[in-house]
Amino acid sequence: MLTYRPAVPSDAQMIIDLHVSMSQSVYAHILPQAYLKEVLPAEKQELWKTRCAELPSPDHLVIIACNRAEIAGFCCFVFNEETEFGTYLHNLYVSPFFQGKGVAKTLLREALSSFENSRKDLPVHLVAFAKNIPATAVYDRLGGLVIERREVTRAGNPGVELVRYQWPTAHDLLEKLAA
Repeated sequence: MLTYRPAVPSDAQMIIDLHVSMSQSVYAHILPQAYLKEVLPAEKQELWKTRCAELPSPDHLVIIACNRAEIAGFCCFVFNEETEFGTYLHNLYVSPFFQGKGVAKTLLREALSSFENSRKDLPVHLVAFAKNIPATAVYDRLGGLVIERREVTRAGNPGVELVRYQWPTAHDLLEKLAA
């Protein structure tokens, strides 16, 4: 049985391992292999060591799904980035074994339900690779509106198209998750 809880500093390595393995798998047809194998692991190590060291934090919320001592998935909302679009869902990853079992929806519900009331009235947004069809299909089913498409280049890699999804409020996304 899965349990859901806010992440704590000691969860950092589990989060890093899942983020790296899922990124290397899911983005294999989107990003160069050299980047995924040589650069991405160090980027995620630095990101999560910093984020988790600050937990709990007023700047972000990280919720994890656990199967005993194993991480099944996590989501991270960032409260101080790209605020012109609302609250930013920066990460949502679920281990392959637990996909299709409602883990992502429950992670989102747990996180959104814990928002302060004033934050629930704000829009929620995320950015995804346009070629990540499984993810964009989920966001489409949840009623996310594509409000932006843009091409970006990072770390000297070829450009990739990103799409920004937005929900009018956290309340709206919670309603879609409950349906």
